[in-house]
Amino acid sequence: MNSSDYYNSPEEWGSYSYVTLKEVINNYLMSRDQDDYTANTPRFKILYQAMRGLREFYFDVLREVRAIELELSPSLNVTLPPDFVNFVRISWVDDQGQLHPMAVDNSMSIAEGYLQDNDYELLFDSDGCVLTSEGIRQPLGADTTESISEGSDTPCTRYSFISNFSPNLDTSRVFENGRYRLDKNTGIIQFGSDAFGRSIVLEYISDGLYTGCEGRPESDIRIHKFAEGAIMNYIYFELIKRSRNVPANEKHRAKKEYFNSIRTSKRRINTLRKDDLLQIFRASSKWIK
Repeated sequence: MNSSDYYNSPEEWGSYSYVTLKEVINNYLMSRDQDDYTANTPRFKILYQAMRGLREFYFDVLREVRAIELELSPSLNVTLPPDFVNFVRISWVDDQGQLHPMAVDNSMSIAEGYLQDNDYELLFDSDGCVLTSEGIRQPLGADTTESISEGSDTPCTRYSFISNFSPNLDTSRVFENGRYRLDKNTGIIQFGSDAFGRSIVLEYISDGLYTGCEGRPESDIRIHKFAEGAIMNYIYFELIKRSRNVPANEKHRAKKEYFNSIRTSKRRINTLRKDDLLQIFRASSKWIK
């Protein structure tokens, strides 16, 4: 591909830093010798281990963050993306495009309500399962004291901002930028009423294997080039570690080589730059009056 084709193809931007899963498997097959302990291993087993390794690397090494922006509905709930594994940061964005990170409020209720009769006995369906009040939960979620004023477009909140130092103030109940609670059972994020009418930005980590509409085609599942060697070492170690025909010293050597390649990949991908450190420690030596 020449330069003009690259710059005229948005889907190719930045792609040179990555290799596809298919290329990793083909490179591993080409690197095997006849006396290799995995010389007779079929391709489907290598593919299985490669996908496991790719998932582990996205969690621990790559940590490539995806971000989506959603307008918060009146129900104050946001559905988790289909490839969501763990969140990095949840913020609301202002008119200037600046992010305002929100805080977790563990006091917001995410309990599932069981239906009871007048004698407080549980109610069951025809299959003997307890009836629940799913979908009846109040949209504001946490506090019955919070409500949106009639005829007003701005939410009411009983939390105040910290203006002066007060040693007796319980700061665990102060949320300057808003609050949320992640409900993993139902796959939603509940927000407090102070986030009403805002646009929410969800930054999260994917496992890299999602191939739906928002993901990438299965043939284009990719991984950073800095982690290719570590993935191949992972495949080799996982294929031999339970084999009785492989000596223990070879298993130990493969394990050591794999963990060394993990550390090398982390150091290469998560580069620590001098300018970043200077920015972090800027004005850190000033006296606080």
